[in-house]
Amino acid sequence: MQKKMFGFGAAIAAAVTICFWAGSATADTSLTAPKDELVIKGKKPARFPHKNHLDMGLKCGVCHHDAEHKPLTAEGIGSLEDPVKLSCVSCHNSDFANVKLQKAKDVFHTRCKDCHKAGYEGKKGPAKCSDCHLKKKKAVEGC
Repeated sequence: MQKKMFGFGAAIAAAVTICFWAGSATADTSLTAPKDELVIKGKKPARFPHKNHLDMGLKCGVCHHDAEHKPLTAEGIGSLEDPVKLSCVSCHNSDFANVKLQKAKDVFHTRCKDCHKAGYEGKKGPAKCSDCHLKKKKAVEGC
């Protein structure tokens, strides 16, 4: 079970990293924020509109932090040589001290749900599962 969950977390992290890296590298290879909505793949894929969060005025460090939990700045993220370091599971894995934050799913749920409930500048974010998670299309007979 733990292997399965680690694999799920690694898949999510890889998807986020690939989307972030492939969709946002500039000619000088520095990282920039993705313009398109990200889809975090996994058992229950979730949409993440990165641009909406930046447009609200949220700073990168609200979500992105280093190994010491110090917020990363846009400049710090842009200068990363290895975008895998932005991946939650680069630290949040079976070696992470807090067992409740070893799985990528738990990290996203904790970080996102808490922030969405608390709100930012008086505006709360979506909090229902279906607000972020994509609904799977049911197969139509004969297709």
